[in-house]
Amino acid sequence: MQHHYPTSPNTVHQHSFEYEQPAPSSSSLVDRRRSPTARRLSPQDLIPHDAPTQSRRYITPSATSRRDAPSSFQRRSSYSRVSDEEEDELHEEPLGPNATEQEKIEYKRRQNTLAARRSRKRKLQQQMQLQEQVELLTKEKEIWKTRALTLRQLLLTHGILCPDFKD
Repeated sequence: MQHHYPTSPNTVHQHSFEYEQPAPSSSSLVDRRRSPTARRLSPQDLIPHDAPTQSRRYITPSATSRRDAPSSFQRRSSYSRVSDEEEDELHEEPLGPNATEQEKIEYKRRQNTLAARRSRKRKLQQQMQLQEQVELLTKEKEIWKTRALTLRQLLLTHGILCPDFKD
């Protein structure tokens, strides 16, 4: 009797059986699954804004598979306003008035993908800026703490009583 088990990228084929290899160590998984907001990732490491988007080609229906028309697209009015800032960043020409519904949907998806990329980049830049500010303030605090303790010690060596700091 021949056994067939589901295959995966970690499967090793031996004779008529398939055996699962042990999963990679957790440390190697952490490195590969690092979020875009990880400390050592820079905005340049993210997907470029002008990189092509993947086309959606679904084999079977799923919760995220393509519908004929998204409900938000059907509900929204025919006129949509684009801010001046976003208009400057758009590299594609807007669709003409005679574009098909499918073209409009694909255009909207592409714009959403690009907006998500810009948002992730802004978030990462802001987080990096905050991290730099925390490091700067931490160094500044240590400098002032050292100065205060030095001056306190100087006062004590001259016989002047000084309060003891508890923090």
